[in-house]
Amino acid sequence: MTNDWRSKYAEKLVPAEVAVSNIRRGNRVYVGSACGEPQALVRAMVEVGAGISDTEVVQILTLGVAPYTDPKYSASFRANAFFIGNSVRGAVNSARADYTPVFLSQVPALFRTGQVGIDVALIMVSPPDEHGFMSLGVSVDITKAAAESAKLLIAQVNKHMPRTYGDSFVHVSQVDYLVEHDEPLLEWPVVDEGDETIRQIATNVARIVPDGSTLQLGIGRIPDAVLHALTDKHDLGIHTEMFSDGVMKLIRNGNITCRKKTLNPGKVVGSFAAGSRELFEFIDNNPMIEMRPSDYTNDPFVIARHKRIVAINTALEVDLTGQVCADSIGQQFYSGIGGHADFIRGAALAGGKPVIALPSTALTKDGLRSRINATLAEGAGVITTRGDVHYVVTEYGVAYLHGKTMRERAMSLINIAHPDFRAELLHAAKRRRIVYPDQIMPPTRRPYPSELETHFTLKDGTEVLVRPIRPDDEPKVREMFYKFSEQTVYLRYHGQLKAMPHNKLQVFCNVDYDTEMALVGVVGDEERMEIVGVGRYMTDPGKRTAEMAFVVGDDWQRKGLGSYLFRRLVEIARNEGIRRFSADVLAENSGMLKIFHRSGMNVETTTDEGVVHVAMSMADDCTPQRP
Repeated sequence: MTNDWRSKYAEKLVPAEVAVSNIRRGNRVYVGSACGEPQALVRAMVEVGAGISDTEVVQILTLGVAPYTDPKYSASFRANAFFIGNSVRGAVNSARADYTPVFLSQVPALFRTGQVGIDVALIMVSPPDEHGFMSLGVSVDITKAAAESAKLLIAQVNKHMPRTYGDSFVHVSQVDYLVEHDEPLLEWPVVDEGDETIRQIATNVARIVPDGSTLQLGIGRIPDAVLHALTDKHDLGIHTEMFSDGVMKLIRNGNITCRKKTLNPGKVVGSFAAGSRELFEFIDNNPMIEMRPSDYTNDPFVIARHKRIVAINTALEVDLTGQVCADSIGQQFYSGIGGHADFIRGAALAGGKPVIALPSTALTKDGLRSRINATLAEGAGVITTRGDVHYVVTEYGVAYLHGKTMRERAMSLINIAHPDFRAELLHAAKRRRIVYPDQIMPPTRRPYPSELETHFTLKDGTEVLVRPIRPDDEPKVREMFYKFSEQTVYLRYHGQLKAMPHNKLQVFCNVDYDTEMALVGVVGDEERMEIVGVGRYMTDPGKRTAEMAFVVGDDWQRKGLGSYLFRRLVEIARNEGIRRFSADVLAENSGMLKIFHRSGMNVETTTDEGVVHVAMSMADDCTPQRP
């Protein structure tokens, strides 16, 4: 490009009211999105609205007041939202505006093919560089496609718009009218770590994010809180639709390096940025940041090229079969499809981790209600199908549903629902005939004690997660049982137990974490989880003495797992005020007897017909020793 762009720039420079006066009756007008909304152009368009009747205003997400949705302008404007923000929600649900549900990755094609042809595009750009290129800055998303396909392009030139790299540029020659108007960009509220519920959800999500992951984060308090919970992670990357201040903070903290990304390594790739002025200054001329259109960032096949991608999106409601609603509350439209489905499916194609995160409850005018329900509310839309769902996370834990039966899904989801609603959900699942008719759940004396989860490295270097047992562990405990050798079955059950049917097994997997505790040793991630050992205690009615029992899979014996399960149970019991323990062990089970005798506690044994009764007690200052 030569420097003749400067004269063209001067020729195209007009006041806002002159530029928007070129909008004609019946035009379809695109308005730039989010923090990149051209506020001066929107205000001018509304001021001349009386002369441009029956104008359709197309948008994805507006942070401004969207005055064109005011009923007094109904003869002039009708909004059409691809994503419903606060400013248009009332209008959409009052039939004064439209909502077009579509994957965000597919919106640019609607513009380019003319299926949703754009007559006029109102955009905001940075001042031109020495070559005449202006940047779309914080809002490339679908704005780039709208700008390139519009019959008339009007740009607000704003010195506050950052210049971002990537596929974000519009040349002066492409614009029909330029309006110079400097004003601060609209800012997205910076969310702190959130309340205790949000923080716990974020903690649970962070547990399944490995070092070196590439992250996609949706909009809202939960994705923001997840970023706060990732400060102990290393070499994270970003490929996302939108990002906010949390990404900037993790870059500065050294957690996000993008070094291990398999596509666009070293680059934070996003479609739009929504945050504070500090974020806008950070991304200005920052070569680490690349802003690209949503038909690139949100393309499931592009997403699938990222190894170790973790896509984190929120939802409004999930049913017991795994159907996810994210854009409506019953029949009321609330938000939109956006990039939710694009990233859930793309992450699955990549072999990554598609995550749906939501609080277990919502406070409504009718009181507290569960967000995990037997069925979706009437009129609710399914964004993620039951075939696409993988991880569902609440403040009560993580449910992995992919490849699971309806019964397993229901039990996993009930297990992470709010305790006050679990009995009701279980009854509903029985009525729907998707769980056993005799399925039980533990009494809700205590929620699942995630604080008791620990990691232990076996003698062979294998890392084992040791955590409290859950009702949805039943299938995995069953698998473990049927892998036992006859000798292991004999030593644990004092006989040749041939089967472990559901009616017995569910009793083992349902504990109240109060009078009974059971810990399982787990290897592998949620996709390939294997339970390799179980230890438990049951207390007497006064909770003064606890009877213990242990079993470890044949391939995992003599590696230290049994000893660790024992020590952890003693630690937990001690915190509950329990000081005495007992166990009945076959005399030939020398391994288990060694663990007890080397515990550092006072140990007494009596033998009767080949069964050793072990009684152990410890002083208040006694901690079980490492065998």
